[in-house]
Amino acid sequence: EPDDKISSKNALVFSQSGINLPERSYYLDQDDKAKKIRSQYQAYISKIFALAGDSANGAKYASDILKLETALAQSHFTPVEQRDPQKNYNKFAVSDFQKQVPNIDFKSVLSKLGASVDTIIVRQPKYYVALGNLIKTQPIAIWKEKLKFDALNESAYALTQKFRDARFEFFDKTLSGRQSQTERWKSMVNNADNNLGDLLGQLYSEQYFKPEAKKRMLELVNNLQKVYEQRIKNLDWMSAETKKKALEKLNAFVKKIGYTDKWKKYDDVEIAKNTFFANLQSAQKNAYKEMMAKLGKAVDKSEWFMTPPTVNAYYNPAYNEIVFPAGILQFPFFAFNADDAINYGAIGAVIGHEMTHGFDDQGRQYDAVGNLKEWWTKDDAAKFKTKADKVEQFYSKFALLDNQHVNGALTLGENLADIGGLNIAFDAFKLTEQGKENKKIDGFTPDQRFFLSFAQVWRIKNRDERMRMRLKADPHSPEMFRVNGPVYNMEAFYKAFNVPATAKMYIAPENRLGVW
Repeated sequence: EPDDKISSKNALVFSQSGINLPERSYYLDQDDKAKKIRSQYQAYISKIFALAGDSANGAKYASDILKLETALAQSHFTPVEQRDPQKNYNKFAVSDFQKQVPNIDFKSVLSKLGASVDTIIVRQPKYYVALGNLIKTQPIAIWKEKLKFDALNESAYALTQKFRDARFEFFDKTLSGRQSQTERWKSMVNNADNNLGDLLGQLYSEQYFKPEAKKRMLELVNNLQKVYEQRIKNLDWMSAETKKKALEKLNAFVKKIGYTDKWKKYDDVEIAKNTFFANLQSAQKNAYKEMMAKLGKAVDKSEWFMTPPTVNAYYNPAYNEIVFPAGILQFPFFAFNADDAINYGAIGAVIGHEMTHGFDDQGRQYDAVGNLKEWWTKDDAAKFKTKADKVEQFYSKFALLDNQHVNGALTLGENLADIGGLNIAFDAFKLTEQGKENKKIDGFTPDQRFFLSFAQVWRIKNRDERMRMRLKADPHSPEMFRVNGPVYNMEAFYKAFNVPATAKMYIAPENRLGVW
């Protein structure tokens, strides 16, 4: 992937791994729920070994593996620590890092990976130091158990029904609360999308993505970009020096809409009707080969990291790009024939959200060409942090289930993007003809329709188990707070629905949050 500080060059990057539960706290927390999940995880490990023909030793293996993964988890960065770009940028000469991990032969590792490099980036060095110590202190037999389980676990979804059922029962039902498995046809579509994404993407784009939709989307993006420019110019807390750099970054955004201009080829992938597992292996080998071929070469910034049918969007700091796959350009996010209020409230807020990621607590650390580089004055950076800290504190007060609180530090980037994105989208909407008038449609004013459209995008239900997992590991706030957090801090919302100052969740103007 791109070297964070030289974004035009690809680097070999090592990150923490070795655990199968969602994140480190699942191994380390001592409450009853955490202990129960670990017990169920052990039962799952034992079941997988039994299905693989070794029922006699399953319980012992499960105990060994849980202990080993717990030791590895102790060395992991927390989800919040993983959000710090500087903390996760540690560049080493291979020879220097080798001295920190004498029990791992990095020269041999790199050779087996097919990587000929003398410099590497290690996201979390502490993990590799711990891994090296455990390799020395833990019996080789336990490592073999762990690696065998990992191979079976990672492949379980593609093995026999009993393996699929076992994996579903633990990872989907126990951890996420799902009650039934994905229908086979959906699984197959997902497999095609995950492994042959550009082939499927070509078919999807031809059938479902029209040139006029791309043109309309580009108009929306450009309109929001102009509004963002004005908002930056109007900031009362930022110096002219930092504003100049911020505007350079904003105007350097690369806009990708719909699908790639350069489809990937899959000439090396072998597919047959009666060899499903071998098909997957062939696709994975091709993906690995494609990835390793980038090493030592310039970064290809035309590459996409989502397939065309994907209902999502992203900002990529190393590329300084905002990307909107064809899949998101459908209702409720986008409707070609809908009034402006509906589209600006939905896809407009998404566009503003992705733009604001370029200036959130992580994105703001990357410059206009995608390098991790300080471009703020010290004073402006301090002012930003003060404002961002208030957003963190505000969201940390939100709670659900049995008083489980949102982690304001973990969700800070997404919350900043939600608040900024909605404000920018609303300002852009007010520049349209509909935004300037007050003509009702279906009994609602244009401003009301804007906010209702925004809220409608996030009408999503989560089972309690999944929500507990998300609160620990997901950088996005729960959907109800993705809606309420931004609107509680917008004067336009209060005006649109005539919300009185006596309302329960009313926030006085002087206490409202806002960065961008």
